[in-house]
Amino acid sequence: MVRVARAMEDVRTLIVMPVSNSEMFQQLCAENGLDWRTMRLTRITREWRVALMYVFFSWVEVVRLTRLLRQEKIEVVHASGGSWQYKAVIAAWFAGVPSIWHLNDTEMPGWVRRIFSLIQPLASGFIFASNRSREYYGTALCGRIQDVIPSTVDSAHFDPSLICQGDESLISRLEERKVIGTVANVNPIKGIETLIRAAALLRDEVPDLSVVVIGAIHANQKRYHAWLVQLARELGVTERIEWVGSRQDIRPLMSRFDVYVCSSKAESSPVSVWEAMSMAKPVVSTDVGDVSRHISDGENGYIVNVGDHESMSTRIRYLIRNREMCGRFGKKSRCEVQRSFDPVRIAEKTSALYRRVLAEESRHINRQN
Repeated sequence: MVRVARAMEDVRTLIVMPVSNSEMFQQLCAENGLDWRTMRLTRITREWRVALMYVFFSWVEVVRLTRLLRQEKIEVVHASGGSWQYKAVIAAWFAGVPSIWHLNDTEMPGWVRRIFSLIQPLASGFIFASNRSREYYGTALCGRIQDVIPSTVDSAHFDPSLICQGDESLISRLEERKVIGTVANVNPIKGIETLIRAAALLRDEVPDLSVVVIGAIHANQKRYHAWLVQLARELGVTERIEWVGSRQDIRPLMSRFDVYVCSSKAESSPVSVWEAMSMAKPVVSTDVGDVSRHISDGENGYIVNVGDHESMSTRIRYLIRNREMCGRFGKKSRCEVQRSFDPVRIAEKTSALYRRVLAEESRHINRQN
């Protein structure tokens, strides 16, 4: 969001975010010279009590958003966050402002889909984070203004030639080891059990293997994390797995990865995969989101079926034993990132969609008059 807003020189962007847990996001906006507002907005999770509160308080928050849109004289609303983020679309409709709904879902609960089907006619256009997301929604939105616009990566920041300082004690422990890693909040959709099972198959053949998992373990996922720890214990790889938590700067650790692994069950435009590619890392990924559009199997990485830990371990083993191939894959991947995920290119596509929506809105007003 920040990268695109910063790159759109012809658009003034106001970012609206929840008050709670947004301090880092506020700092990021300030560092990049972007305007923002905080509001008391409830967040959505898969926990039913939280989801119920999200729905219950929606009408109050829609009123607040509507008032803000009018006060700030907003011309177009970009509703980020997927099908869950319907409040901004409703507020835009009440404020008489066209809205673009940014969809990054490849699965969602039935009740969310029902709410989405009721509210989606209020949106003026749609951005899909991936072709897989557009396919997921099927023909329901055909004929509406839309485009597939993926997440961005700052390849100048995620540059393998940069020297990045990080957790020196952890990095020193990994110094003489083969390292496979992933960046993923610990939750079932990330399929981390597949990565653990793959690591177990490599236990004897790669005795100096370490698995690094960068990502938060939220309170509502502690049971899942405990199950993963138990699974690792049963498979004899407990000592090989480093749960390092959330990091503001993942580059120091990612620079130590020999192979980046995405074991997810579902994704749309997985930013962490693109960032690993920008860092010139060979990638082994499950066939999720648009990964197979940017990683050609056997040319700049490998694609395996969701849950197939045996194929995953085979591909990881092959890459670990072929450093020359790792380097070749990495160079191709970095070129692909620079071609497909450049912030300026993504900003141009986003700005063009804004103009299309505003032009259509102008034509609609003229027809009414």
